[in-house]
Amino acid sequence: MTVSSDNPTLNEPFNNAHFESLPHVPCVSLFHRTGRVGCGTWSRNVMTGRLLDWSSVASNTNDNVEGGASVVPPYVAVMDEEYYTDENIANLMLYSQQYAAGEDYGEVDEGGPLRGLLVLASDNNNNVASPEPLAPQGDDTPSSSITIGSSYEWNVNNAGNGLTTTDMYGLPTAYIADANTAAYLKSVASEQGNISGGDDASATVYPSIVSEFNYYMGPGGEVDADNGEAMYNSKKCLEWKDNDGEWSPRCAPLGGNSVWAVAGTPISLGYSNGGEDDANENNGNADNGGENDSSSNKPVILVTASIDSTSMFHDLSPGANNAASNILTLLMAAQLIGSSIKDEALDELYGQIAFAFFQGESYGYIGSRRFLKDVMEGFECSGGNEGVASVYKAKDESGDTTTRACLHPPRADLTFQNLGEVRGMIAVDQVGNLGGTKNLYVQGGEDTDGGNGFASFLSEVMVELSASDDGGYTAQASSVEEDDGTSPLPPTPLSSLVSLSSAAVGGVVLTGYDDAFVANSLYHSHLDSTSKYSTIDKDAIASAATLVARSAVAAAYQNANDEVDSATASAYALDLLPTAVDSSSETFAKLYNCLFEDGNCETFLTYGGVERANDAVKTGIDLGMGVPLGTPPSYYTSIYDSSNGQAFVYASGKYYGSLIGGEKDKDGEVIKNYGDDGKDAFLVRPSLLEMAIFGLLNDFLGRGAIEMNDDGSAPALATCKSSSDCSSVSYCNSESSAVVLPACAGGSCVCGSRSHYHLALDEALSAAANVGTSRFEIQDGEEGISALYTEPYWSSYVGVRIYNDAGNTPGVYASSIGAVFALACIGFVLRLKKTMVKQKVY
Repeated sequence: MTVSSDNPTLNEPFNNAHFESLPHVPCVSLFHRTGRVGCGTWSRNVMTGRLLDWSSVASNTNDNVEGGASVVPPYVAVMDEEYYTDENIANLMLYSQQYAAGEDYGEVDEGGPLRGLLVLASDNNNNVASPEPLAPQGDDTPSSSITIGSSYEWNVNNAGNGLTTTDMYGLPTAYIADANTAAYLKSVASEQGNISGGDDASATVYPSIVSEFNYYMGPGGEVDADNGEAMYNSKKCLEWKDNDGEWSPRCAPLGGNSVWAVAGTPISLGYSNGGEDDANENNGNADNGGENDSSSNKPVILVTASIDSTSMFHDLSPGANNAASNILTLLMAAQLIGSSIKDEALDELYGQIAFAFFQGESYGYIGSRRFLKDVMEGFECSGGNEGVASVYKAKDESGDTTTRACLHPPRADLTFQNLGEVRGMIAVDQVGNLGGTKNLYVQGGEDTDGGNGFASFLSEVMVELSASDDGGYTAQASSVEEDDGTSPLPPTPLSSLVSLSSAAVGGVVLTGYDDAFVANSLYHSHLDSTSKYSTIDKDAIASAATLVARSAVAAAYQNANDEVDSATASAYALDLLPTAVDSSSETFAKLYNCLFEDGNCETFLTYGGVERANDAVKTGIDLGMGVPLGTPPSYYTSIYDSSNGQAFVYASGKYYGSLIGGEKDKDGEVIKNYGDDGKDAFLVRPSLLEMAIFGLLNDFLGRGAIEMNDDGSAPALATCKSSSDCSSVSYCNSESSAVVLPACAGGSCVCGSRSHYHLALDEALSAAANVGTSRFEIQDGEEGISALYTEPYWSSYVGVRIYNDAGNTPGVYASSIGAVFALACIGFVLRLKKTMVKQKVY
């Protein structure tokens, strides 16, 4: 952008320097299972119109347009962000449908005179609404079938207006964040008057400052005449073929990688099927026979949160309260457990604590449903459930210290097969904004598991333990009541667990709200940022982290027969975790900075850099650093491709989304088997956030196996650049070292890698076999209930420009003046010639 943000103006005479690229953030444009949502131009052609204040447009009807004209000069509406609601957008589009667009700024093939929308940053946040509907991921959304209590209006206090579920095809929209530029555009739009038409329209539209949108974001706007459904949806764009019949998808699924890790001695990376060659005898909520030693598949207490957010402008999805707060809470809970309880003590518990950070939850619980389906329902690998070594050259390494993978359907890490039954879940949501109170709430509980008792136990434990909070924060049972015979759950990973288990397994959600989201909490708004309007209570996050850690320990202490009451379990947890998380600690401060202020912080870059080095050493291929969060952070989940988290197979010098060796490719060549080349490996490039969480969990949980020096002091941790530098470490106990090798995390050698990635991809999809990456197929037998969000591939030239259009009048004036001047010159020459002839000099 070359317009000065100090004094932006286009009032100077037209020249190349004033045909400006406007700094902006684009509106979301997505397909889903049954249609599309978001913005975009009608076609690949640019859409151009003069800037007009939206209220002057919306106040007009066909009766008060000049002369009752049916043709109106094209315009781009300009509005402050507080007016960006579904009602106002609907009115703008309705008014536009009343008129035909003039061709004042070029030919118009489709649509009315409304050619775009500029949403301006504003200082007035009093009336800013959440763009999500009143029932987020509920009724009338693509996720309604997988949300528990889909009609419940959690978002009522934020005036949820449903823009995120609105199809605005034909209305390209951009957000202008720079205050000076926004002020200039607003003044221009106000000065340029009202919508107008009639015979003398040219007198009112020139000169004008106009905006030009080049924002093709995929097709839309057409309806199948037979069934009334949208012609374009995720299935159609994923299966798209070009004119030559070649498979050429026009979109990519949303997704990334979830990250999970266990506290205590790491679970084995090797394969154990209990004598069966069926799908995951050792998980799928199978009974572990009551065994309680660290080598068995202990029942799992999942401690979870979502790590993504969204907004109407997905490059601006700060998610301070609904993403960053969640992540910080879980990381500090993991750090508290890892720094306070030795692995031996955790191994003595009946249950096993597993932390899970789920990606893509804002778009149909992508991460949690994929992970839980694989763990609870049993994953079947087409080449045998044992899988293959994720790095082929490491297949003969001693012990079970090599990660296993599945070639088809692809899983870069099969360690989840060794998790035991999922017994219950503790989820976290929006604990950074308590609405000025010190009240936390426990959602779910006994109604989530059919009265089996464990979910109720979790709820009781949380309330019991909150009484020990020194900062005055308390947790109480939510007042949410049944809705249409269903006990509604907030849109969190717990919805996935209850839905997939048919309410046989449940849990609780610790929230910062009671029966509705906190008022003005800016849920899924581009303004949910500490640099804008969000106020985050750091002490509330610290209190929530402490409560989550203690509750997880108490839950794992409960035995097979539920013989431990909540008071006893709470006392046990307090004994193991007497110290609370401190919001003024160095670790808390660093992570707060990374998650709320600077997503490219040194801490994330350090942990991410180590994980990059670890993978490069392991696979022999450096994929580079993952996509950063940005500054300020943005938590949009991203598309799922090889640059953004898709795991893929490198085999015999070629790259595949998934691989079935021995078959022929489209050119008739036989595809080589995995392992025919010693360099074969699985590769994955997670985002920087995912890599940082992976490394932080290794660091926090990997210290529980460190043995003290003979004098009782803690050994100094060896420094490292990658895990290959940690081979000579001697301070890790034998139990940990027998399962996983010491690992480098954040520059220090800790006792084994506890972290694992798990693909976060819609459950209906799988990477196609024996073709490159970014090719996905709808799986046979899929239930047809997932949201199936995809993002269309954008034109490579998208953008918004503004310029001063004087119309044809200056050209006419210039031509006239030129003609007069030419005639004058001719007259002068003729007279001069005549004079020179008379003087005999010619």
